[in-house]
Amino acid sequence: MVSLMALVALASGGELILVKDGVSNFSIVLPKDATPPEQHAAKEFGAYIRRISGADIPITTEGEEPTGPKVFIGPCEALRELGVRVEEYDLGREGFVMAIVKGNLVLVGGRPRGTLYAVYTFLEEKLGCRWFAPGVERVPRMRTIALKPFFEIQKPAFEYRESFFFHAFDGDWAAKNKVNGNAHRLTEKHGGKIAYFPFVHTFYRIIPPERYFKEHPEYFAEIDGERRWKHAQLCLSNPDVLRIAIETVKRWIEEHPEATIFSVSQNDWGGWCQCEKCREIDEREGTPAGSIIRFVNAIAEEIAKEHPDKFIDTLAYTYSEKPPLFLRPHRNVIVRLCRMRHCDAHPIDTCPVNKGFFENLKGWCKISPKVYIWDYVVNFAHYIMPRPNFYAMARNIRIYRDLGVKGVFAQGSYNTPGGEFAELRAYVVAKLLWNPDRDLDEIVDDFLQGYYGRAWRPIRKYFDLIHERAENPKAHFHLYSSPQHMMKVGILTPEVLAEADSLFDEAERLAESDEIRTRVRIARMPVDYVYLALPGRFVLKGGKLVPERAEELKRRLKRFVDAAKAAGVTRISEGRTFDDWLRWIRRRLKEHKVLTLRSNRLEVSVVPSLGGRILRLVDRRKGLDLLRLPGPDDPGYPASGGYEEYSTRTYRSPGWREEFAKIDLRVGVVLEAERIGGTKLIRLVVDLGSEKRQI
Repeated sequence: MVSLMALVALASGGELILVKDGVSNFSIVLPKDATPPEQHAAKEFGAYIRRISGADIPITTEGEEPTGPKVFIGPCEALRELGVRVEEYDLGREGFVMAIVKGNLVLVGGRPRGTLYAVYTFLEEKLGCRWFAPGVERVPRMRTIALKPFFEIQKPAFEYRESFFFHAFDGDWAAKNKVNGNAHRLTEKHGGKIAYFPFVHTFYRIIPPERYFKEHPEYFAEIDGERRWKHAQLCLSNPDVLRIAIETVKRWIEEHPEATIFSVSQNDWGGWCQCEKCREIDEREGTPAGSIIRFVNAIAEEIAKEHPDKFIDTLAYTYSEKPPLFLRPHRNVIVRLCRMRHCDAHPIDTCPVNKGFFENLKGWCKISPKVYIWDYVVNFAHYIMPRPNFYAMARNIRIYRDLGVKGVFAQGSYNTPGGEFAELRAYVVAKLLWNPDRDLDEIVDDFLQGYYGRAWRPIRKYFDLIHERAENPKAHFHLYSSPQHMMKVGILTPEVLAEADSLFDEAERLAESDEIRTRVRIARMPVDYVYLALPGRFVLKGGKLVPERAEELKRRLKRFVDAAKAAGVTRISEGRTFDDWLRWIRRRLKEHKVLTLRSNRLEVSVVPSLGGRILRLVDRRKGLDLLRLPGPDDPGYPASGGYEEYSTRTYRSPGWREEFAKIDLRVGVVLEAERIGGTKLIRLVVDLGSEKRQI
């Protein structure tokens, strides 16, 4: 145990002048057995000092360094002579010491990553460097670098930290911001990462149905008395399933020696086994997680005999979220609890919608040696939609730490650039996973100033605007909430959207360069997205069915598409491509020609491009429309309401939405459409009031 007085004594002394007027008399000293990340740390230190001050500081190896003051990078033997006993600080694999000791600068940490983290943290916290996003950094300029005495020890709040965003996979960004998850492209020079294989939902990788189901249906879930494999799980009480699983995990360990975590986890749907043995376990434990924990415990017990450093990771997800009553996870089992479809507007400990999850979280933390959290920090159905969850996210991370959670996987817009505030969100997640006690507002302000330059203040006002609306305790939303829902609960109201437009107009005016202006326009995309995604009303105008505010929406769409291209957006949600969404939006904004037939009694409005549907059937004598006019909330709008026909008796079979072309207007209108494959659909709408009517 290191006393506070001892640390104060080590840090005492006068100001350290690392560089004066662009010149340094220091040398960088590496240990004789310096690891690749320690060597990289020394190079990075020298490179950034050169960029900051112009000074060149030579890199040497201990025992070969010149006389004079030194920057010790890594666990050098000389540190003991200075009174720095690294082994006493319990640094683990990633903790570190930053200190000025007897006129020397000490940057040393646990292996493999601690020393590299010490260097980046020194550059960030003492000199003002920032790494906001790949290619976007702040490197201050100062000809003289003077440092007041300090002695600091830092350790991560979580052993596993994954900011799962597309741009955050960049290895250099990840190392500089101290995240270490499996998806980050961290190499040997970065000190590696927490490697994980394979990546969740692995039951059918262990027992592939195409290989086993025909001859061994008993390996698969029994549901309603029948063995199934489609949208089902495994029979976890079957001893052969356990045997195959153990053999499979052993093979994975041989094939992936770099991995420390191996996933044995449920498929991404329901359908758990209800055979007599599985049901007995689950009923006794009060949860379907009972048979899962029993199963993975047996695997972990066997694997630990040869590989005590390998862990079996499983999910507590949807149907298995609730912890078991009596079973306790093995010491080498990681339970990854997934926060699925709960309220994201409010913290887990205060919102009634989150009560069940919070109780389950506390339950798992009470019985499990290792709990990781799988948190969903973006909207999976609408990546580019305002999502004011930053304050709830920050509080939740502190709660996770306080309850003893060991790791957090924060899933963001991982399969595309350009998600709503993606760079800011990934940056905030990284900072809070290292130290949950950081002030969120300070992190946000620092990022916005660095990323948006003089345009930052209006964007900060927009950030506050949407978050203030989310403070309403009744304004709940989750990871699939729609723009309509966000408007209904009072977060994205017309007033909020109008104010957001004004703020982004101001931000664009303030942007000092084209690069900053592009970033501002990307940040504005969520506002335009809401306008475009909300179902708008169509009106009859000049013989056409046209969207209300069509010209405004077209302008917004152009601005949105231009910004999306600049950002490199390829997906609008986890499962939908940007191009598919764009085709849908353009179809929604399309104008539709309306053909009108009149007789003394009736007026009929036909829309050929919407399946030839009869939109209006008006009794001219009574002025009464006999058909229901559709509204924006109707599914398929504007191809809804009115009168529609199909080519078969099946609801909405071919014919209801195809684009028909008018080919005749003698006794009414004949419409024709050609489907894929060459099939032709012909529809005849007859003017019943015509004296020449023929069929």
